[in-house]
Amino acid sequence: MSSTTITPQPSFYGDYEKGEEPTNWLRKYELSLPTTATDTDKLSRFELQCAAASPAESWYASLPATDKATWAAFRAAFKVRWPQPTQVTLTVAQKKERIKAVVLKEEEIGVMIEEERGREWGHVRWAKKVARMAQGFNDTQCHLLDVVLDNTPEVLRDLLVDNYTSWTDFETDVAKVSAAQLLRAKQRLVMDRKLREDVDKLQNQTADERKAAQAPQQTVQAPYVSQPPYRYNYRYNPTMMPPPQSQTLVPPAPSMFQPPPTLMTPQVPQTPQAAHLFTQAAPVTRGNLFYGYRGYPQTPTRRGGSPADRMRTAAQYATIPHHPNSEAGKQAYAQQIQEWHAQHGTDAIPNSQRPYPLKPGTSPIGSRECFSCGMATMPPHQAYDCAGEPVSAQETKWRETVSRLVSRTLATPTTPGPTSNVQFVSNATPTQYNMPQNSYPNPTAAYPQYSYFAEPYEAYQGAGNEFGPQQ
Repeated sequence: MSSTTITPQPSFYGDYEKGEEPTNWLRKYELSLPTTATDTDKLSRFELQCAAASPAESWYASLPATDKATWAAFRAAFKVRWPQPTQVTLTVAQKKERIKAVVLKEEEIGVMIEEERGREWGHVRWAKKVARMAQGFNDTQCHLLDVVLDNTPEVLRDLLVDNYTSWTDFETDVAKVSAAQLLRAKQRLVMDRKLREDVDKLQNQTADERKAAQAPQQTVQAPYVSQPPYRYNYRYNPTMMPPPQSQTLVPPAPSMFQPPPTLMTPQVPQTPQAAHLFTQAAPVTRGNLFYGYRGYPQTPTRRGGSPADRMRTAAQYATIPHHPNSEAGKQAYAQQIQEWHAQHGTDAIPNSQRPYPLKPGTSPIGSRECFSCGMATMPPHQAYDCAGEPVSAQETKWRETVSRLVSRTLATPTTPGPTSNVQFVSNATPTQYNMPQNSYPNPTAAYPQYSYFAEPYEAYQGAGNEFGPQQ
């Protein structure tokens, strides 16, 4: 053998322990030998490389002389004793599962991570690792890109496109995202999650209230007694009966005697008079009992209400799940649209009884969003100057309907007025007076007919202006 220095390889055991692969070991052994080594040199050195009292040493000692005649015969016998490992071919599903296992945490996005040979952004390091793994799967056409994008956190996903032609373009696009963009995206995500939590709480609260309202109750219809015409006359004073009302009565405990119910008789309220015929000094209420309650007008809340009030009010209409802007969310949204049109028709108009599904990635209803694109921006914009991608016409109609309902609810007064038209309520039956007929003279016979409309003043006649002085 030549005097060239040979670097000895680790001893060969042939028991597959500690990650030993015989085929790889033999290849490294051949690479360590000089090109001038003969077959005899290779065989004799192999015997020295076998570990003492190992399966490899025992095998070589019992090997026939024909298998030791040449290096080619020896290699053939070696492959029979230690066959070459079988190559594992992964299916598409297995490749996707391995890609999903490379997870990017939200706390690593936009954060500089220290490494042995320098520093690198956490999301950039993740993109490189995913791209290298996909290229190792011989995916040169980015067929596994949909799995990577679905597994990307929402903070970074909204800043990327949907299609890439190569994994190099994907790495470059991820590296272009600035830290300021990621910071703003994180702040928006926190606000959206807080709003969704509030909506979920309100939906649960509304569901509990509906269940409580649907509890079985005994409803008794009060008896109705028709009323005679109302008259202002000293000879006529009928017993006033209230109109029929649906009341929820609690059945009393069993008793041998039940007294008859006492009727409530409202008295006629007095109408306050103004000190001057043309000046109203106090609010005038109607004296007719056939008019309902007319309270003082209440001061509504600030127009539209605060964002929290609007979200709480709009939660009762958000009965359909609002899916995220992901591949799975888009598929669920398409299924919602298909079921809605199949149930209500393609030309149906959404309302509170049939709410319309919302496009993934848009803002919740009632959040002062644009009706055209469905997004709430700062500063806010309206549909006439919207440059975003428009939603469907029926979703636009649904968002507009909910906005009107929310504004109307927040503008409606919920507290009673400071006063009431009912002045006094008595629980006693009024006394019936039977007056004799023609016992009093007619009081109107002594007075002539009088008109309440005064003749026009002479200075105003022919002026052409009913209330202005003559020029």
